[in-house]
Amino acid sequence: MYNVKVERPVARTLRVRYIDYKEWMLHVLTWLLLFFTFLPLIEMLFKSFKTPEQNIHNPWLLSFPLNFDNYKIAWQYVSVYIVNTLIITIIAVALILIIATLSAFIFARFDFPGKEFLFMSILALMMVPGILTLIPLFKVVDNLKILNSYWAVILPGIRSQLPFGIFVLRTFMAAIPEDLFDAARIDGATTFQTFRKIAIPLSMPMISTLAILSLLFFWNDIIWPSIALTSQDLYTIAIGLQPFTSTTAQVTRNFGPAMAGYVITSIPLLVAFFFASKQFIEGMTSGALKL
Repeated sequence: MYNVKVERPVARTLRVRYIDYKEWMLHVLTWLLLFFTFLPLIEMLFKSFKTPEQNIHNPWLLSFPLNFDNYKIAWQYVSVYIVNTLIITIIAVALILIIATLSAFIFARFDFPGKEFLFMSILALMMVPGILTLIPLFKVVDNLKILNSYWAVILPGIRSQLPFGIFVLRTFMAAIPEDLFDAARIDGATTFQTFRKIAIPLSMPMISTLAILSLLFFWNDIIWPSIALTSQDLYTIAIGLQPFTSTTAQVTRNFGPAMAGYVITSIPLLVAFFFASKQFIEGMTSGALKL
């Protein structure tokens, strides 16, 4: 028998090694980015269970016994702000979804005079920096006599989120095959029935994405609520946590209650994303392809 020795070409071997090295570096970089992304969240969670003494002697790792009193103190302070924010967010997100879906369906499926001009005018609102509209918005809200109320936060927030919602939903609904709507009309479906039974179910990934993004906006908005709300019993989470953090962390140097407050106020967002994560990711990817 003859021993046949097969040698791999040097250029091909070097290329394979280069590809393996490149993939390895990408994996390392990804894990580093994940680590530095989650590090502040992990530290926030660890510090929420610590006493001031534990935080001094062990500033980075979890200390035992766990101090649950921080959560009791934080809940007594932030519970009213969570309720306020939930009321504002639920009403605002519901109105945004209703108005955006109806408007997007009309823009996607109907022709009327001035349609393109009106749609481009709505898109132009997305180009206006929000900071430039603070004073005009304040004057409008003041004239409507709704300052220092939930509606003072809800209505301007809806105005700022609607252009984007109409844009993405209109683009998504316009890509739905017209044959589906024609078949429904042949079967005797009304326009509203085609909207409810065809457009809405097929657009659920993008609707869920819009709901999550709107939820994040109202939950984290701090500039406009601090202008529109003056009564502390109406404060949202974003502005209500500021004096609490200043008192517990900066004055008493006890970071535990402040960190516990941040953890508590993050739970509703995590729960919402957990239940809508599949449709959120699907909406982001499909929306990116259609746009």
